[in-house]
Amino acid sequence: MQERANKERISILGAGWLGLACARRLVAAGHSVSGSSRGAETREELRAIGAVAYSLDLPQSAENASELLGDRDVVILTLPPGGRQYGAAATERYLEKLGILLPLLKQKPSPRVIYTSSTGVYGAATGTVDESSPLAPDTHSSRAVVAAEVLLRENLSELTILRLAGLVGPGRHPGRFYGGRDRPIPQADAPVNLVHQLDVVRAIEMVIAQNLWGMTFNVCATAHPQKGEFYGDAAKSLGLSIAGTLPGGENAKVISSDNLRRRGWQPAFDAAEDLLLPGQM
Repeated sequence: MQERANKERISILGAGWLGLACARRLVAAGHSVSGSSRGAETREELRAIGAVAYSLDLPQSAENASELLGDRDVVILTLPPGGRQYGAAATERYLEKLGILLPLLKQKPSPRVIYTSSTGVYGAATGTVDESSPLAPDTHSSRAVVAAEVLLRENLSELTILRLAGLVGPGRHPGRFYGGRDRPIPQADAPVNLVHQLDVVRAIEMVIAQNLWGMTFNVCATAHPQKGEFYGDAAKSLGLSIAGTLPGGENAKVISSDNLRRRGWQPAFDAAEDLLLPGQM
């Protein structure tokens, strides 16, 4: 597909760990970027990098939503599903938030939308998993995300869904996932499915630049080391110990991102040892 040469007006809803990193890159590329956050500190960071910051606390308050979403070329939804916070009520709460935004996303001219989903939607699948594999969410968060995918796909014509593997990067070193904790690594024989923050941002940039709308892509590094070995080595690299491993998971899912790679996505952190690096944005 032909890349867009023009600069875009982009809004990021949920400028947290991933959204803020994305804003930083998009501003540096010359796009006009706005972002929302409930936290004052994050809004200050947005302003410091040259983005326009908004306070948005859904569903309690949507007073800035119209200004944030109005007259935008692209909207990036990085809102967390809240599975840990809301438990079984996560899907209802999540769809309530998105329902507030939908009329604004559907107004003409409607923006193109990127939704950051999760490879958790495949649940306990086995073997190689691609975008055509059945969805089998088995957590509160993954069920909320599947419901969000359905809602957005039914209502938005130019929607691209990025299903992200486990996220690592600055401030999220995999050595701390189990290192220094009193819980052993479960399913230690399972393959690891991870992706670096910078490579997710590159995927988002590519979708915008190549006009890849109406599609769904898995976003995952090509390395799939065994869980016990990888997280054990990651903890050791930080001088942390682990509380042992529990066997199992030999046939667990391996996320394929071949579809995205065929479009030209080239991760900078693709090998197992790369995923232990913090990276720079």
